[in-house]
Formats: sequence, structure tokens, C-alpha cells
Amino acid sequence: MLNALIKGISRRLPDAWHHQIKYAMYFKRLPHLAQPRGFSEKIMRRKVYPRSIYSTLSDKYRVREFIAGLWGEDYLIELYAEGRELSYDMFQRLPQAFVLKANHGSGYNRLVFDKQRVSYAELYDLSRRWLRSNFYQQSRERHYQDIEPRIMAERLLLDNGAVPNDLKFHCFNRDGEIRIFIQVDYQRFGQHRRDLFDERWNRTEIRICLPNAEQPAARPSQLDDMLRLARLTVQQFSYLRVDMYQVGQRVYFGELTFTPGAGLSRLMPKNIEQEWGSYFTE
Repeated sequence: MLNALIKGISRRLPDAWHHQIKYAMYFKRLPHLAQPRGFSEKIMRRKVYPRSIYSTLSDKYRVREFIAGLWGEDYLIELYAEGRELSYDMFQRLPQAFVLKANHGSGYNRLVFDKQRVSYAELYDLSRRWLRSNFYQQSRERHYQDIEPRIMAERLLLDNGAVPNDLKFHCFNRDGEIRIFIQVDYQRFGQHRRDLFDERWNRTEIRICLPNAEQPAARPSQLDDMLRLARLTVQQFSYLRVDMYQVGQRVYFGELTFTPGAGLSRLMPKNIEQEWGSYFTE
């Protein structure tokens, strides 16, 4: 009852106060937004005082132009269609398998393995709910406020008939000294597990919310190329997460994230919160 009351009040507060209350409720301590030291505190500050470029590069549609210029178009997932709504003509032209997503937030995606098993009406209703959703109002992450909602349909990536693991590169840049940790998410749509590796593909003791996989993933054959791309991208930032996939011998860009987990992910062991926070300045 008390938590519900606090949440109701915090929704009406300015962004900075809202995030401080939310942080305190989650971590049981107040954040230091004026002079953040821990990783979560620095991510929290970004939500309140984002750089303008965060809006452009968090837009899943507009970021494609940036990546095409920086990495090359071969790293982009094939885009079948995009627009301000899912028209019937767009749906008709889509192949049997695809991913439908919205560009302006997190969680707006639907994997379609067989178009014959889903109707246009169902996908239209779903896409309209996404487009009407104001992700900024949900998360109060200010850089999402200026993203114009769009619908996108991309190629469904499959590796031996299965959805490939998510490879998320946590990239830190402190005065040109770059450190990278690779988060591997297994079976995101099933029994979700997560490992974190160093750049040499040693599984670390670091945990973010989820337990380890019973068997860690083998070192990707294209890891060196993915690390090269991650380093290239973080040169322009102090921290960001670069998401990629490997299918066969090809690497594909996923997305860029500047505020992973909205700054509300517990890092274990406890010393990692301060250690990761020391790897970049904001």
C-alpha cells in the first residue's frame, strides 16, 4: 500500500526527483546525481541530463544511418519496411518470417515465424498500441521523449533454426582507455540465462539480475571483429552498450543503449557497481 502511494506521488514529480525516489526504493539508498560514482548512479544521471545524440542513436530506425556510415551497410539487418503505421500493403509485402518492432522504446517487438499463423488485424492492433505508447512517460528517460514513433519490419535472424544469442558489449572509455565486457543473453524468449565475459572470452563472476547458463557459450568465431566494432563506436562516448548478433560467420548490428536497465539493474558482486562506475566519466 505504501509503495503504491509512493509510486503514485513520484509519477507527478520532476524527472530528477522521480528517479531519485525510484532509485532509493530499488537500492535502499539515495543516489548522488550531482557527483555520481557508481555505475547505476551515472546511468541514472543520464536519464535526467542526456546528450542530444542519445535520442538519435536510441531511435532504432535513425541509428541505422549512423551504423552504416561507421561500420558499413553489410552489418545492418535487412529492413523490409517501415512507416508511421502498419498498412495492409506493407503487411502483404512482408515475407513469411520477420520481426515487427517499434523504434521508440524497449520491449516493442514481435517475432513472426510464419505469417500464415498471424493475422494483419492482430499485428495492426499490436502496432497501434506500441505507437500510442509514450515510452518517456513510462520510463522517464528523457532522451526517448524526442523520438518520433515508427513501425519497422526486419529480417528474422535464425541460427540453425533458432533465435541467436544476444551479444551485448558494455563499452567503457575513460580518457581513451577502453574496457569491454560482453554480456550473453541465452533464450530470451524461454528460460532466460545470462553470462558476462571479458574480452578474452573468460566467463567472469559478474552477474546482472539473472543466473548463469549451465554451459557457457563457446567463443564466437567473429569475436575479434565485434570487439573492433565496439571499440570504434565507444571512441565517441564514455560508455554505451553495443548489441550485436552472429549468424553463421556474419555479424549483425542490434542497437545502441545508453541507459541499460534504466539504471535499475543490480550488479553482483557488490564491488562491481563502483568498479564499473570508475571506468567512465560523465
